[in-house]
Order: sequence, then structure tokens, then C-alpha cells
Amino acid sequence: MNDHPGTRPLSDGERTLIEVTAAAVGALGLIGFVISFATVMDAAKPTFGPLAFLLPLGVDLGIAVFSALDIVLARMDMRVRWMRYIPWTLTAATVYLNVASYITGPDWFAVVAHAILPGLWVVAVEVGTHAVRKRADLASPSRRLDSIRLSRWLLSPAPTFALWRRMVLWEVRSYPEALRRERERILARTDLQDRYGRLWRFKATRRERALYKLGELAPAHAETVRLAPAARPALTAVSTRRPKRRKAQRPAPVEVDDLMPLGREIAADHEARGIPLTRDRLRDAVRRTGRSISTDRAGALLARLRTEPGPTEQEAA
Repeated sequence: MNDHPGTRPLSDGERTLIEVTAAAVGALGLIGFVISFATVMDAAKPTFGPLAFLLPLGVDLGIAVFSALDIVLARMDMRVRWMRYIPWTLTAATVYLNVASYITGPDWFAVVAHAILPGLWVVAVEVGTHAVRKRADLASPSRRLDSIRLSRWLLSPAPTFALWRRMVLWEVRSYPEALRRERERILARTDLQDRYGRLWRFKATRRERALYKLGELAPAHAETVRLAPAARPALTAVSTRRPKRRKAQRPAPVEVDDLMPLGREIAADHEARGIPLTRDRLRDAVRRTGRSISTDRAGALLARLRTEPGPTEQEAA
């Protein structure tokens, strides 16, 4: 079993333990098949005649085939959810065929003896399937939605449900990333409240409200849409009385100097791969490095990259 990025490599001892366990599970299935074969064949003779031996063979083989297929699909991250019930159904049929002759006059020793091995077989296979599926999920975290701790659900159910809802709607798979974006969202809302007051949902611009709803109004962006420091005291004085209709203030210029080196690296990488650099691609590339950037700030950074020459061009000039 090859390890994938994001999963802990298995040690030699763990690999040996897995191989021994797999061999034991196979032996358990073989023993259960041998014991139940004659019983099921005798029970099927009145119906199937000389072909009665095919019934236990087909049922037990079906359990093994569908269990193995479920494991393979789980390993490929293509699992079909309802397929896990096929081995369960076949195992239930095997158990019934093994104990059917003892139902009219119950011999509980015989019933338990004939039912326990098929039951242990399907339990062992289900545990193995769960282990493989769990490891496949760890190998592809981009497709797996992280779970939220039960303690958080108990201590703060309503906000936790809202956080989970935003994870689903915004396609945020990582729980730490969701917490980071939730923190930025709360700080951005605080910035809007400081600027517009309690009625910020009605006074804020439509673009700001849309960015906040989409989770794009990060605190870094909220700082850029505030008024210049010189104009802030006048706004505070006016806000104490009923405001009159006033002209919209222009936001302070977006500062992107700290992102220019990273932006040049991203631009050079896209140019080397022949991919046009757009605002959204630049924003996503910056966020993949762990830096926070809004859509507007990415647009300002792209404009600077297109207008200002890089270090190599400056040396050539």
C-alpha cells in the first residue's frame, strides 16, 4: 500500500501487522465457508437438486467479491454508498440458510455455532473497509469536509451550525481554514459597525454587503475602504446627530507594496507556464501561500504588476 501526501507513512511493524491481520481475516472467511458449505448445500437440495452446491459457493463468493470491490472503490475515493449493504444482505442470507433447519426446534448451540463465523467475517471486512476508506480520505483532503469537534457543538450550537453552514456553502474543506475565515468575517463586520453604526447592513454599500456575505470582506480589505484618518474625526462628529445626505467619500488608496515581491513571483510562474494572469488567479495564488488578500486588493496588485517593471527590466533599462 503506497502512502500518499498528507498521511503518516506506515512503519515496517505496522505493515507486518496489517499483512498478518489480512491473512487471519482470509483464514476466518475460509473456515466459515468450509463449515457452512455442507449445511447450506443440504438445505438447498430440495430446491436446486444436483446444482445445490452452487448456492453456498455463489453466496460466499459474492460476499468476498463485493467486499473486495467496496474496499477497492474506497481506496480510489469512488465508493458507492449502497454497495456496503450487499455483503451484509448476503451474510444474513448465509446465516439464515445455516440455521433454518434449527428454527422449528431450536438447538441454540447449533444456531450460534452456524451463525457466528459468517457474522465475524462480515464484521472483519467492514472494519477493513472503514480503515481503507479513512486512509483514502486522509490522502485526498481537498475532497473531504473536516468535522467540527463535538465539544464546540455542545458549548455553542447555534454559531457552530452557522460555521458549518458557511463551510458547506463556501466549499471550505479545512476546519482551521474555516476558523480563520470566521475570525476575519467577525473582524470585518466589526469594521463595518465602527464605520456605519448599528444600521451598517442598510448604510454600507452594496458591494461591501456582497463581499461580506461571500466572506471576501477580510479585515485587510475593510481597512482600505475606511476613510482617511484626517476625515475620520469629522465623520464621528456628524454621526452624533441625524445625518444629512452627504457626498460619498473616496476610499484610501489600496496598499500592495508588501505583496509586490510575491506578486512578481506568481506573475513569472504564470508567464513561464503560458497562463494569462487574471485578478482571480492572482488572488487564489496568493491565498495558497497562506497570505490574506481580498479581491479588490488583488486587482490593485495586478494593476501594479502590469504598470511597474520588475527588477530585471529595471536593470536592463
